[in-house]
Amino acid sequence: MLIGGFVMDEVVPRRVRRVPWRLAVTAAVVTAGATVWSATVATQGVSARGFLLILFVAGLPLLARDAPAAFTFVSLSTGMVLLWVSVLGGALGLRPVIAAALALLAASVADPESLPGGCSVAMAGALLVFLPVGFCRYS
Repeated sequence: MLIGGFVMDEVVPRRVRRVPWRLAVTAAVVTAGATVWSATVATQGVSARGFLLILFVAGLPLLARDAPAAFTFVSLSTGMVLLWVSVLGGALGLRPVIAAALALLAASVADPESLPGGCSVAMAGALLVFLPVGFCRYS
């Protein structure tokens, strides 16, 4: 069908495939469980805002269901952030978040039609380097 000079099949966005979507949902559930458990048990100085921020970050890939390219980018960047959250928050009970981070990293490359581009991989590498540097500098 031709609408406005465009073929309708090219205009309609496609959805994220089933396997990457299920990996992202699993990562969000694992992160939510670990964060809620850690928030109820932790006695150290982490405010409720910190735990809410972790929950928000874990849910970001779920907002990109209708945009596979955005889903790939968000899954890759969120996976890298959650990887460092699990490493730095291990003493608070956030070690299970490493499984969620690895699931999101797998979800970012699970769709062969929407692989991460060079900029996404470079950004993930920058997160891998600069998050611990920033943490060490400001803590």
